[in-house]
Amino acid sequence: MAVLHSLQTIITFLIVLSILVVAHEWGHFIVARLFGIRVDDFSIGFGKRLVRLGKRGDTEYNIRALPLGGFVRIAGMEADEAPLIQAKERVLSKGAQDDPDAGQIPLLAENTAEAEPYTAPDGFNSKPLWQRSLVILAGPVMSFITGYVIFCLMGCTVGLPMGKMLNRVGEVEPGGEGQRMGLHAGDVIEAINGQRITDGAQMVGLIHNSLGHPITLTVRRGDQVLTKTGTPRPWTDDSGKPILMVDVTAPGPAGSALGLRPGDTLDAINGTAVTDANQALSLLRASAGRPVDAEVVRDGRGVPLRGTLPKALGNDMPQLNAHEVGILKFSPVAATERTGFVESIRQGNAVIGGLFARLAALVQQGQLHKQVGGVIVMYTATDIAVKNGPVEVLSLMAQLSISLAIFNLLPIPILDGGHLLTFFIEWVRGGRKMTEEWQQRFMLTGLAIIGALFIWIMTKNIWQLISHQLPQ
Repeated sequence: MAVLHSLQTIITFLIVLSILVVAHEWGHFIVARLFGIRVDDFSIGFGKRLVRLGKRGDTEYNIRALPLGGFVRIAGMEADEAPLIQAKERVLSKGAQDDPDAGQIPLLAENTAEAEPYTAPDGFNSKPLWQRSLVILAGPVMSFITGYVIFCLMGCTVGLPMGKMLNRVGEVEPGGEGQRMGLHAGDVIEAINGQRITDGAQMVGLIHNSLGHPITLTVRRGDQVLTKTGTPRPWTDDSGKPILMVDVTAPGPAGSALGLRPGDTLDAINGTAVTDANQALSLLRASAGRPVDAEVVRDGRGVPLRGTLPKALGNDMPQLNAHEVGILKFSPVAATERTGFVESIRQGNAVIGGLFARLAALVQQGQLHKQVGGVIVMYTATDIAVKNGPVEVLSLMAQLSISLAIFNLLPIPILDGGHLLTFFIEWVRGGRKMTEEWQQRFMLTGLAIIGALFIWIMTKNIWQLISHQLPQ
């Protein structure tokens, strides 16, 4: 069973990686052909050619031995510039990523030997600056479009996670009680202390209310029924301070204006996470007479609220109850629901907006480097997604595609963003290209940066793997 699952994960991983990179390169290909630039080779995979699919116009289509993405070979690029446009094996994270092109140096050097002369009339470098810029930009744009389309169509096809939780483990955080107990992604929690569990809200509620007390979980894993024991620990922030759950006891006039109900759990007010009752009341008082956006958990499901509070609040504030809760440090799987086409697009837009908001928060908090992962993290994420079903696989694929678009726009030589940087320099210089000597220096700098980044990320991920710091 374990061997079959591993094989399924490997195949899924290779398919996802290939689709994402081929889609990216397809963007370069389409725009290059649109501007009359000759494309000599469009290959799925790297290395030795296995199958020649045919030739259309000047372009030969091939399937190669290593199923790790693909590449296009565009005519008219200088040997030193050729690697800038060719596909790279992508190494990505949950929110941030890197590009290990350094590992493809022998292959790229082999490809560049056949590059067309710099002045080829149908070659890349003979085209106007704006056309070359659009060819390069088309790769990241196609990656973003791929992720966007997947997210927007999931709602009306396979469904999108809608907030309501299932009693199934989605991801087990490293170093937590859930990992110590031996919980794995995909496990179904059927009972807690002998009490039958029917949904995620009931499961989370029982765990939250068992702070400091041993509990016994009845877990179904495939055809096996297992018993796991552990003790829910306090939910704490990065500094070790307990995080409190703030429940609404009585909404009062102010809470009713916002749409609060008894039993709601306050998650956020105007984008600020709620950590205790006094803080929540202060946030509400500061918004007297103005519209307020709040997020609550109601019946195990996230619910957004919006309302305008009275100008004079007085004693009309809601009654809140803050309490510590116990956690096992694992994330439940969210239930999915299918919707109509228009609603599916709206949900897709909301999901993508949330991704960018989380990325911005990581940058603002200086935590982005902690989320960087390479091929090991990507494979681990694929393994978790496979355990949780096709919806999770598609969601991961869409996230990685958008991440690929963002990463490629970084102004690092050998990435698409680095190529755009050279075009900007050319524009500033009044259309004069960089000399070959400076192009070589620029390329070597990029290879050094990517090589160092690749080594750092792989070392970090290997350490995380052997020290059990990766999600399961």
